[in-house]
Amino acid sequence: MPSSSSISSLGVGSGLDLSSLLDSLQSSEQTRLQPLQSRLSSFNTQLSAYGRLTSSVNNLQSAADKLNDASLFQSTQVSTSGDAFTASSSKEAVPGSYSVSVTQLAQAQSLVAPAVADSTAALGKGGTITITTGDNDPVDIEIGEDNASLEDVRDAINAAGTGVSASIINDGSDTPYRLALSSNAPGTDNQINISATNAAGGSGTQLSDVLGYDSAAGGGAMTETVAAQDAKLSVNGIDITRSSNTVEDAIQGVTLSLTGTTEADSPQSLTTTRDNDTIKGALTKFISAYNSYRSTADNLTAYNADANSGVLLGDSTARSVASRIRESLNTSVEGGDLSMLSDIGISLQTDGSLKVDDEKLDAALDNDPRGVARLFSGDLASDVEDDGVAGAVSSTIAAMTDDNGLLSAASDGVQRSIDSVNDRMDQMQDSIDSEIERYRQQFVQLDSLMSDLNSTQSYLTTQLSQLNSSSSE
Repeated sequence: MPSSSSISSLGVGSGLDLSSLLDSLQSSEQTRLQPLQSRLSSFNTQLSAYGRLTSSVNNLQSAADKLNDASLFQSTQVSTSGDAFTASSSKEAVPGSYSVSVTQLAQAQSLVAPAVADSTAALGKGGTITITTGDNDPVDIEIGEDNASLEDVRDAINAAGTGVSASIINDGSDTPYRLALSSNAPGTDNQINISATNAAGGSGTQLSDVLGYDSAAGGGAMTETVAAQDAKLSVNGIDITRSSNTVEDAIQGVTLSLTGTTEADSPQSLTTTRDNDTIKGALTKFISAYNSYRSTADNLTAYNADANSGVLLGDSTARSVASRIRESLNTSVEGGDLSMLSDIGISLQTDGSLKVDDEKLDAALDNDPRGVARLFSGDLASDVEDDGVAGAVSSTIAAMTDDNGLLSAASDGVQRSIDSVNDRMDQMQDSIDSEIERYRQQFVQLDSLMSDLNSTQSYLTTQLSQLNSSSSE
């Protein structure tokens, strides 16, 4: 008779479709998870909604922070009337008009050495080169016997960090190689003084035959090909001399980059104005960020009788966020004629969005720029932080999104619910798996029993058949 150990799969011994029956039981048991799965889906949707709401208010906070920076309202822009110079301005610049003449550009000094026939031939046995630029300390450069060629001298000067650049020029003559030196900085304060002391025992062209120049005396072994000179200009009739073509301190907060000279008696005009475009750009981004937040909040809390309503419909957290942000927008700023957003043309519409009256805003920026700055970034002389509208919005959002804030607490609460449901689902799945395994064991026993009974039936049938045959004989 076959034993239970000979049954390899359910139903083989009994002939019953026990595998399909077990699958049906398992599917039926799995339906116990459906209520928890529905709850989990609902919690995940709610958590995603809080994430969208948090992201939208964070974007609003970033836009508010830009307006809460007082330096934004000190932004200036500069324009010029010609091409003798370009100009840029910083927040220290003040609006004004200037007449600028440029009579001379700064240039760096250049020297050239006497020519030699071979740039790789040694200059005696080398020696010591001493280079001084302007008021800097002298720099000594040792030139050894084995590295005393013109090319070696060039490389040694470039590696020494003296403020001088060296190169070799080939003029195409019978003795074509000439060492050229240039100061790295323009102006008479950066003139080059160079001398050379020869090493003993050298022959032929010596180091001092090639290198040497005294800028104060105006002579030496080398020849000055470009004289150092300072930039000369005048601003509103005041003469100014600088060693560089980049002039940073002639006009407050304005950097001039000199590129040419102006014609006699034809100065170039320079005008600095408040950069209202940058300010309006920041305001536009703030309004756009607020309206984007409102659109997100409205979609999440919307009621629709004919379709799915918003995920956060009736949610107290979403209502509180909206209330606090709206309250911060209505902050009243004392100390000037501009105390509310509506005073500069920014108003709340009936649909909850912000809208700007460009004409009213332009008038406020032109007539009372300090008042506009105070309205958003507060009184600079006050010790109170975030006392402007932008500061109030930013601090309100920060309080709601920090670790213990309203939105963070709501998200954390939903996450805990998700974790709890996941734990319960794991426990229930373990229970289902245990139940299905119990069914499986019972089916195995049933299969084995049926197999034994079928074998017994077959055996008895055979015996009875044999008895009947014997009786007949």
